[in-house]
Order: sequence, then C-alpha cells, then structure tokens
Amino acid sequence: MENLAPSELKKIRNKQRKQRAKEDLERKQAQEKMEKKELHNKSRQQVAGDAEPDAPKQDELIPEKLTRAEDPLEQAIKFLQPLQTLASDRIQTHLMAFEIYYRKGKALLMLQSIRRAHKVEPDHPLLHTCIIRYKLYLDVHVARMEESITTVINETMKPIWGEKDAKTLNAEYLKAHKHSIRHVLQGTRMLYYLEPQQQKIAVSLATCLDEGVEGVSIEVPETCTDVLDALKNGDFGSCSKEAEEFRVKCQEKYPLALAFKEGGAAAAAAAAVASSTPVFNHVSPTGQEN
Repeated sequence: MENLAPSELKKIRNKQRKQRAKEDLERKQAQEKMEKKELHNKSRQQVAGDAEPDAPKQDELIPEKLTRAEDPLEQAIKFLQPLQTLASDRIQTHLMAFEIYYRKGKALLMLQSIRRAHKVEPDHPLLHTCIIRYKLYLDVHVARMEESITTVINETMKPIWGEKDAKTLNAEYLKAHKHSIRHVLQGTRMLYYLEPQQQKIAVSLATCLDEGVEGVSIEVPETCTDVLDALKNGDFGSCSKEAEEFRVKCQEKYPLALAFKEGGAAAAAAAAVASSTPVFNHVSPTGQEN
C-alpha cells in the first residue's frame, strides 16, 4: 500500500470504512433481533406461568391469520347470530343472512331470511333480488329436496309469488315500481340476470333520469351513484360506454358531485387536494394579523 497513489489509497480506505460500517450495522440488527426474540419468549413464558394449569391453550394472535379466515362463511354466521337477536327489526340483518345462506346452499335458512325480511319491509328493493334468486335456486335444486321441505317452502312462499315464475315476478315488479329509481335499479339487475339478451333494455331502464322518476338524488342510498356503480361493476354485463354516458348525464345534473367527475370520486378528490393552496385568513403576508 506504500507504493499506491494517494487517490488510490483514499479509495481503499473509504471502501474499508464502508465495509466496517456495514458489518457493524449487521451485528446491531442481529443483536436487536435476538433481543426481541428473547423478550417475546419471556413474555410467553410469563403468560404461561400465570395461567391456570388446566386452562385450555390459547391460540396465538397472528394478524395475517385473523384477516384470512379459513371458513369465512362460518365466521360470518358467528357475526350474524347476535344481529338476529339484537337487530331483528332491521332488514339489513335478514338480507345479510340470506346472502350467507345462499352461498352455503341452505334452502330452509334462505326461506327463513326472506320471510323475516318480508315482515320488516316487504317492498325493499334488495329483498326483491333475494326472492328472484331464491326462485331460480329452487328451480334448479327442488328435484333433489325432500317432499316435506318443498311443502314448507311452497306454503311459505305462495303468498309472495303465487304460481308465477321468476321472469313474470320481475316483469310485474318493474311495472309496479317504474317511477322509483331504487326499485328499477334492482329490477333491471334481475332482468339482466334472468335474460342477458335483454341487456340494452335493462340498461336503458336503469339509466333513465326522467323528471317523473322518484329518488333521482345523490343524497340517499341506491340512487344515481348506485346505478353508476352497478354499471361499472358488471351487474349489467360489459357496458363501459353506457356507464360513461350515464356518468356525463349525472355530472350535468349534479355538477358539484365528486362521484360523477371524470375518473371517479377518488381521482377528483386527489386532484382537488393537489390543486389546493393554503389559505391564511388571519395573517397577512407581512406576518401582521388582519
């Protein structure tokens, strides 16, 4: 090293210094990791020592495990059961129950959910979607059900759908509620669900904003924003053009609503934040109070 030029010698020393710093950092990180592990083990031993000898072993709380349940429907039922006791007067409880039991294929529990929801609010738009899907479910599975079960279902649902099929039920529903956008939205969703070839008619009815339509507002649920979401989410199949046309139409009707800005509410909000400047109402540029 004595024969090296000063610049080369400086480079070597810098390299050695960086290497030592890297090794020191690695040793420090390893030591911190070891200390954390020892602290964790001590805390577990302390908890185990404080517990009763015959107490059942508690599961370790692992965040990743808690966020991804192996049996999500069973966990949903555990969440549902207290609601059925404490919030039985809310239709959302029974609508949620139907969705859970529909996914589990429990025909009688679906029936129970519909019956309870019907007692709370028989004209609720989402209840109509449950009834239509339940009707279709029975059309597919009724042949494999026991006669006693089908008898109970038929007797319970006869006051609701009589002898009508799903298409007739939905057509009558749309006719009876043609002036309510909340009901038309769910009726047209079911129209496309039942008959995908009727997509144009379903979209046309769902996006109608005529003066005679009730509930054309962004202030209540299941109105224009919900129609736009349904169009974007594929409830009416692929209809990006119609969704954009509806967004523009709503933007003209509600120019201040972020939901109808180009790019959606999130993009509009981000743009608003990016373009905003601080406003100081009480301090002048010279620092004097106004």
